[in-house]
Amino acid sequence: MDDLTVQAEALLADMKPVSPSAAPGQNMLPPNTRRDVPGEYAPTPLWRAGDGPATLFVHGWDDTHRVWRLFAMDFIQNQRPTLLVDLPGHGASNAEQAGWPYAGAAVRDVCVAEAPIDTIIAHSFGCIATLRAVELGARADYLVLIAPPLSGTDGGFRGRQRKKGYSDDVISRAEALCLERTGFPASRSDFRSVLEAYEGRTLIIGSEADAECPVEPMQALADGLPNVDVLVYPDLDHRALAQDTGVLADVLAFLGY
Repeated sequence: MDDLTVQAEALLADMKPVSPSAAPGQNMLPPNTRRDVPGEYAPTPLWRAGDGPATLFVHGWDDTHRVWRLFAMDFIQNQRPTLLVDLPGHGASNAEQAGWPYAGAAVRDVCVAEAPIDTIIAHSFGCIATLRAVELGARADYLVLIAPPLSGTDGGFRGRQRKKGYSDDVISRAEALCLERTGFPASRSDFRSVLEAYEGRTLIIGSEADAECPVEPMQALADGLPNVDVLVYPDLDHRALAQDTGVLADVLAFLGY
């Protein structure tokens, strides 16, 4: 095996997410609210509060459903049915594969099992999983995409690997190996066709202060799409966008609450 391939293999081995503890006491909702949804690739841990058409919250890479403690608890306290998941390879999930195709399938599986879904609210990598789920047939009346890592940003696969010190040649070799072995590219952000076909309303949220996911690709994604709105904040960082009371208020207004 040549040195380039050795380094590419190391990169692929290093791709597993590192999310916070999944101990039962760390979950937002009690154990009796959890079930595992069977799926195309692996079961998905799911917590439900309330009956009826629900809002599904989807976290990002290296995270768990607990990132939604402000948003989701507001929904729960106001008796709005709420669904929380841990994506494949994150938190309480035991899935081996965690990339975007598997995360997208997991979100689709949950949407099918828990239908009808009123809204999907997603953060960061969870936005990619959500768009893939919609492409696979998931149905929801509204999408809220917070800090999506779109093309041209350093928040995607290549940017993350460069920050780890991998060269472009090693990254390219790893991408080729991933495609050869799984049938999927290592990353994907070209989802405009999904929003063009989507019949519901979409809100994309970004921040000028988010170094990981600049707003320009978000605005380009929404350009010319009448059912897509973009909301830009001046000073919130990447994670704060999913935990800010002002963002929550704007999301609630978008949803008509």
